[in-house]
Amino acid sequence: MIPRRISHAFLYSAVFVLFSLFLSIESETRGLHFLKNCGHYKIRDVSSELSYMVTWQGEKMPLSSCILGFSGPIGDTIYTRSVCYDTVSFQVKDCKVKLQFSEKDGTKAKNYSCAHKPRVWCAESNHIANINLIGADLNSSDTSSFKILVTAQKTNTLLYMKIGISVGLVCLCVTGILVAVCCFKKQQKVKKDSELDYTRLSE
Repeated sequence: MIPRRISHAFLYSAVFVLFSLFLSIESETRGLHFLKNCGHYKIRDVSSELSYMVTWQGEKMPLSSCILGFSGPIGDTIYTRSVCYDTVSFQVKDCKVKLQFSEKDGTKAKNYSCAHKPRVWCAESNHIANINLIGADLNSSDTSSFKILVTAQKTNTLLYMKIGISVGLVCLCVTGILVAVCCFKKQQKVKKDSELDYTRLSE
């Protein structure tokens, strides 16, 4: 029979992993095209449940500077929250076109171009973050495009979730191995006892 402590540990590990995966899956990503949103600055709310995929397909823009703004949920004393830009793809051949990630009323900013491709950038907690497309009003480009995933996660919660899933999977594997070993040993003991009983009866 499987020891009660091991069976309980196996059950708790499985529930924890499934719950963590459920939390990470429950989110919505909306598309946001630069061309359709250039000229009227608007701050969009993002959260752990709502993110945006900002795209530009090399179209000629109506203005020399097009800005999109994003705001994360207001922070509290337990968690820190930041608007983050994660570059999915960045193919800009025209070096006159620049992409700027910056904080509104903040000091953190970064410029990108054909020679400097973005990766992951995060604003400081509770700051409004902007994406500014500069210099794309001169001409269109069939060879230029980018996709930027905009998220606003509870930084500590996201970190703990990743750690929790990893620890949960390890616990699940270890518990499974322990259960298999216990079952194997019990099976061997039963087999040995049966052989011993058979030997005694034969004598």
